[in-house]
Amino acid sequence: MHLGGEGKNINDDIKALVQKGLAPQVQQALDLVRVTGNQAVHPGEMSLEDSPEHVTIMFEMINLIVEELIARPKQIAERFGKLPAGALAAIAKRDEGKPA
Repeated sequence: MHLGGEGKNINDDIKALVQKGLAPQVQQALDLVRVTGNQAVHPGEMSLEDSPEHVTIMFEMINLIVEELIARPKQIAERFGKLPAGALAAIAKRDEGKPA
């Protein structure tokens, strides 16, 4: 599963998510992972072995991103889909004409 980016440039993919309404806190988590990851793979800039707390932070941020962008929306959609048909129809009628 992916979030709709092209996957060629992480910075551009984050920008696209922001333009689609990504929460600022999730954007910050994505940028933290992006910047820290970039620094970890470029010699002479940063080494995760030198800074174990960065590993913990990275895992925390990745877990937050997965929870907010993948797990929680899936959980809500599954539960929403189990509402009675009449309630779903009433919600759909209420939302007719709303921009997506």
